Amino acid sequence: MLAVMAREIRLLPRRPALAGLVIVLPVIMLLVLGGIFRAGIPTGMAVAVIDLDRSDLSRAVTRMLDAAPELTVTHRASDLSEARSLIVSGAVRGAVLMPPDLERDLIRGDRPEIVTFYDNQHMSAGSLVARGARNAIDTALAGLRLSVRQGQGEAPVQAMVALQPIPMQAHALFNPAFDYVHFLLAALIPTVLQIIAAAATAYAVSLDFGPGRHPRVLMRMGGGILPAMLGKILPYTIIFLLILGLSDVALYGWLAVPLRGSLWLMALGAVLFVLASQMIGALAFVLTRDMGRAASMIALITAPAFGFMGLGFPREAMSTLAQAWGAAIPGTWYVQLRIDQSLRATPLDISAMSVLWLAVIAGVLAALILAQLSRLARQEAAP
Repeated sequence: MLAVMAREIRLLPRRPALAGLVIVLPVIMLLVLGGIFRAGIPTGMAVAVIDLDRSDLSRAVTRMLDAAPELTVTHRASDLSEARSLIVSGAVRGAVLMPPDLERDLIRGDRPEIVTFYDNQHMSAGSLVARGARNAIDTALAGLRLSVRQGQGEAPVQAMVALQPIPMQAHALFNPAFDYVHFLLAALIPTVLQIIAAAATAYAVSLDFGPGRHPRVLMRMGGGILPAMLGKILPYTIIFLLILGLSDVALYGWLAVPLRGSLWLMALGAVLFVLASQMIGALAFVLTRDMGRAASMIALITAPAFGFMGLGFPREAMSTLAQAWGAAIPGTWYVQLRIDQSLRATPLDISAMSVLWLAVIAGVLAALILAQLSRLARQEAAP
């Protein structure tokens, strides 16, 4: 096995396409994703204001909207039609409508409505606009409502109780600022690396196990099918682990993502995750014996993997087939492990299940690869 590993390391510089796929592309991926999500929290979403009241109150609400970190008032529309055109064109992410006589109705004790329109097709931007507008409007109106009730003779405590009979508090236990570095970047890096590791391994295996190649030479050098295959893929395993480690240094150091759990458990999960991802690529090639078809199979399995991880849409709400598909993808369990051990400080006995699933996936894929290679060897040996 060591002889095969040494051979693979010697040949890597002579294979620029493979070296680019294994080293250059992952590093570029880290730099691009890190640059995109470095800010962490999106701010300054453009909104339009439709002020039909033009009172001191409506101007105060507009100032509060513009002061909200999530929002920037960039347009003042004259009516809903103009605001809708701005949203559809992408000039703004939302619009806030303040009706006529807003201040007068509020002073009289009525309940006028301020309406927020936002593009929820782009869910992240839409939710930011909705949250920022709600907080800004509540802050702007709370003081005036309290003053109106006190002016009507109510004591301050009674006025507060009337405005909010049952105080409610909401505490976000993990990632309270909804930082995209914690939530999205930490999951995107393994997802993209999973694709690259599978594709690179398939290409590396094709160079020695493809049609017209001589895998028996490699097997004799390694002392069997298993040592030969391990010697073939382990150099790339080490490279991908170094890249994953570099990304973790950036995440938990430079970008200050908290690490509250076991570093050793995460390291074990990383090894199993990289191996399982490589096994996907190796199995795809030994099944198809064609790099083009293997690449298509890898893309079919790994490209949509992020959607099955449960970060955007809860896994428990998915269909049985979708849940099973997500459970069969290594990235699902590795991202779960990273979130548990970095943000939630999940007990080790619970997180160990993610590691166990990664080991099962890697083991099953490895067994399938060896079975297919043995079958191919018997076919070639047959007269």
